Amino acid sequence: MADSFDFAALAKSWQQQLTPTEATPTAQDLALANQRQRQQRLLMYGEWLGALVMAATACWLILVLPGWLGYIAAGFLVLGAISTLYISWQVHRPILAYDNWSSSGLLQFRCRACQLSLRYYRYTQLSCLALLLFTLILWLLQWWQLADVSNDLLLFYSLIASPLCLFALYRLQLKAQQKAAELQQLTALAADFQQSE
Repeated sequence: MADSFDFAALAKSWQQQLTPTEATPTAQDLALANQRQRQQRLLMYGEWLGALVMAATACWLILVLPGWLGYIAAGFLVLGAISTLYISWQVHRPILAYDNWSSSGLLQFRCRACQLSLRYYRYTQLSCLALLLFTLILWLLQWWQLADVSNDLLLFYSLIASPLCLFALYRLQLKAQQKAAELQQLTALAADFQQSE
């Protein structure tokens, strides 16, 4: 779904329609919808696989890295796996279950997909914040000498993971603002469309 959607042209096109009756979806419309749902299903399965890998890594960390550091790292991974499963189910399920491909249904689908994209951006921002919190905890463990944190681990999270998370937070905020504006326009468009029926 492109961010530069021409809402004015779509609104004008709908206002010029002679009849408010629902249009039957074409084979091409249904093919595009099926393709979108297949992509969404693959993305959901990929996220479930990622959650499984995180859970397995958490178990492995507890075995090979006993002590505070292993338990904290495993805790973050288990929390990440659970949140990934929950977010994946909440975001992808409504798109996979959608089946109304009439003209108003397509608009409702765009509204729903926009809302879910916005929610997905927010969840991903929370994941980035959790990773930054994990980096802070590593530094606090090192500072107070509660666990033997390797310098390589500190350097990786401080110089690579944390800057990437900060950049991701900034980019996700920009995308979330675009989606919020798009959602506002789509909601107004859906209200106009329902009034014309």
